[in-house]
Amino acid sequence: FKLYDTYGFPWELTEEIAGEAGLTIDMAGFESAMAEQRARARAAREDVDAKVATPDITFLRDEKLSDDESATSSEILMLGEGATRLDNASDGMEVTLIVRTTPFHAEGGGQLGDTGFIVGPMGKMEVHTTKKLPEGTTYHVGTIVEGNLQVGDTVQFEVDTPRRLAMARNHTATHLLHAALKQVLGNHVNQAGSLVMPDRLRFDFTHFSPVTAEELKQITDLVNGEILKAVSLNIQEMSMDEAKKLGAMALFGEKYGDRVRVVTVPDFSIELCGGSHVVNTAVIGTFRILSEGGIGSGVRRIEAVTGEAALQLAQKEQAELREVATLLKTKPEDIVVRAQQLVEETKQLEHELAAARKELMSGGLDAVLNTVFDADSFKAVVADVKAADMDELRSTADMVRDKIGSGIVLLGMANDDKVNFVCMATKDAVKAGFHAGNIVKATAQAAGGNGGGRPDMAQAGGKNPSALETALEKGKETILSMVK
Repeated sequence: FKLYDTYGFPWELTEEIAGEAGLTIDMAGFESAMAEQRARARAAREDVDAKVATPDITFLRDEKLSDDESATSSEILMLGEGATRLDNASDGMEVTLIVRTTPFHAEGGGQLGDTGFIVGPMGKMEVHTTKKLPEGTTYHVGTIVEGNLQVGDTVQFEVDTPRRLAMARNHTATHLLHAALKQVLGNHVNQAGSLVMPDRLRFDFTHFSPVTAEELKQITDLVNGEILKAVSLNIQEMSMDEAKKLGAMALFGEKYGDRVRVVTVPDFSIELCGGSHVVNTAVIGTFRILSEGGIGSGVRRIEAVTGEAALQLAQKEQAELREVATLLKTKPEDIVVRAQQLVEETKQLEHELAAARKELMSGGLDAVLNTVFDADSFKAVVADVKAADMDELRSTADMVRDKIGSGIVLLGMANDDKVNFVCMATKDAVKAGFHAGNIVKATAQAAGGNGGGRPDMAQAGGKNPSALETALEKGKETILSMVK
């Protein structure tokens, strides 16, 4: 269970590995540990919920409270500010509010709570979110923005329906995504968290490796295939036993009682869920994955968009494609071919540039070789050269070493606010006691830096370009000090 819960390692693989060794796994123990973990998670969520500052509502225990998305008006039963019950609330106050019947959908199962307005005869409340207390009562959190509201007022509801519909699209798409992941990646995939927002959805799931581009395409195609089928959802309330017999999956973060809500996309997905959903998959419009990546050991995350957000993304990408096509002086449909041509042309130019630089360096070697001096029976070169980067500096040192045949090469270059050095020694010079690493270290230290390396090749850097000449002189002294 620890392998599964902590590291996301599928129990099916554990069973397979154990089987190869002639062993079986304790599934009863695994299920028991899973039940304990779910209980701990549920208790933790309830503990967090219980910390929400709301008044004691035991006085409402005899009231028949209900949730009904079609409700247009109801009666205020409770107003609160923090843990204090109020008879009325006025403009500017942050309050909680409970009505007899609410159309606002509460936060839960990863979905954000509904927002909108509650309008009374003498005032108006802006609803920032809608939540549920641990025992199931729905309450609204918001600000009185006009006049005042009081207990007993009959109020009208103005739910932000475009926002709700956007979340419904994303919530139904989350169910489709969950089912598609199981089909493509395997039944070991389980939900590890989700967040349903108006502008996107986020889905965390257990899986032991990155999802490939081809797998992501298959998943996207499966989800969009169900959308294009225009399948009507089947949403029913039933007992937990009945739901289990149907094979309904429980979604992360949901709390279940004796009666549960089962959301079914016929022949594709069946899950327990109290969230808001579209009536038909076609309402989702389209589904597009934005990203996929790991967020922990054995846990992956997919972010995606649907509906209007997916349309806006497509429009943005189309505009960018046209802009790139204009820059490349081609048509959008020919942009890939043109990009490939430019890549090849760039590679050719880089090759020609590198050849030109090498020829230029070769032509400038005479000046460098003029600095040659004797170090016992070996030749040594210490010089300041012009190079674009360390690669070019090493290439120059290679050519100088080849020219002198046997000996030591120390080159330095100043570049912006730093200085770099490279030192090379031929095999016979190393055998005679010369050490490129020690030479370059002493050189770099004279320029405010440090470094080192092997006896035959080493490099280093310094922070003081103005000390380049002094540092190279120190390098020359070090070379001569190694003469036996």
